[in-house]
Amino acid sequence: MKETEPLHLLIEELTDLRDEMIRQEAALGERLREICPEHHDSARNLVHYMVLRRRDVRDLQERLTVHGLSSLGRAEADVLGAVDAVLHVLNRLVGKPTNGAHPVQAREVATLRGWDLLEKNTEALLGPSPKDRNVRIMVTMPSSAALDFGLVRDLLLRGMNCMRVNCAHDGPEQWSAMISNLKRAMLETGHHCRIHMDLGGPKLRTGILEPGPAVLKYRPKRDAYGRVIFPARIFLTSSRNPETPSIGADARVPVPAQWLAKLAPGDQIKFKDARGASRSMRVTEVDGKNRWAESAFTSYLVPGLLLHAISAKGSRHARKKALAKVGSLPNQPQSILLRRGDFLNVLRSSALGRPAAYDRQGHLLSPARIGVAQPDFLDHVLVGEKIKLDDGKIGGVIRAVEDDIIKVEIGRTSAQEPLDVAEAQACRIVPTAGGTRQAGEGQFRQLVRH
Repeated sequence: MKETEPLHLLIEELTDLRDEMIRQEAALGERLREICPEHHDSARNLVHYMVLRRRDVRDLQERLTVHGLSSLGRAEADVLGAVDAVLHVLNRLVGKPTNGAHPVQAREVATLRGWDLLEKNTEALLGPSPKDRNVRIMVTMPSSAALDFGLVRDLLLRGMNCMRVNCAHDGPEQWSAMISNLKRAMLETGHHCRIHMDLGGPKLRTGILEPGPAVLKYRPKRDAYGRVIFPARIFLTSSRNPETPSIGADARVPVPAQWLAKLAPGDQIKFKDARGASRSMRVTEVDGKNRWAESAFTSYLVPGLLLHAISAKGSRHARKKALAKVGSLPNQPQSILLRRGDFLNVLRSSALGRPAAYDRQGHLLSPARIGVAQPDFLDHVLVGEKIKLDDGKIGGVIRAVEDDIIKVEIGRTSAQEPLDVAEAQACRIVPTAGGTRQAGEGQFRQLVRH
């Protein structure tokens, strides 16, 4: 029994894989029936293929190879048939009945038919195989192909077999012009080329993040040693009628107009910032009804923060004029910081996204969360599937699927780092008009399942 135990384990794993293929085919039965009968077998085979490729079968393949069996590496022509053929042989090796699995001879017939279908569909899609090579060349048209006939003609002369028009870009006029240029080029050269109109798929975008705190930060410019090169420049303006500085400012601080009018160059403004740190700024110039000030300290201001004005001569103004409060400040864009090993909850509801919450000891209270623009996306995900954000710059694995939430474990936060890198990589997510983006890496475009 010990000698055949590895074979029994293989039978168990392959049977489980086969059962999953049958379950997925049954689950999609209604949609499969909507497919043209001519392509029904191909559609079923695609379902089986997707089940196979969703699993990490490398270990299974190695153990099959050790026993001289097919590793299922070239099973795409008839996936279920390939699994049945291997099960048939394994059952024979351990002396078990084949349980109705197709015999090897039937498997050979099905495989040949599968490869014939692949070749037939490939030719229908991409055209006949060229005489001088075994591959077809498909070229995606740039926008310039709508105006540059010479470009299209040269591509055709250099071996283009299929023109791909990406309908996610440009528009009907440009697409029509590209096709017109190709038809003209085919007439001139005598070369044939297929045309593919590739429709833009759904853009599964993340939802909106809740606003961040109303806090204003400014800091001076420092050199590599931390020494101040340029102080921070602060524009002080009226809370009621705020103005925009004509030149660059590190911060615009709204304050009461009456208090502001009393400030003169050389005056000091002292305060305790939002962290309780003692800070100050010095008024440098008058700009109409506004004032400019400079500071050599990094500071955090919040609405209602108390400011103390001290005249350049050292005497305080009258108390009611010496004190003022910072006016309303805009909420800062919220951000989500993700590291390898963190969890991100993807929501079906319209609740605003927010970063993870921690207690004072750094213990996680609640993981980060984000919604999606198309909530029905959650209906089609499975535990164990990979999920990618922003074309793979952030990636993770779905660990749980609930009615209104999926829980994703982050395994990757940089397009350059493989998933098995030990160092923790971090990625910040901040909101944009179209959803969210990775800081410095552009807008989030898709959530892509693998």
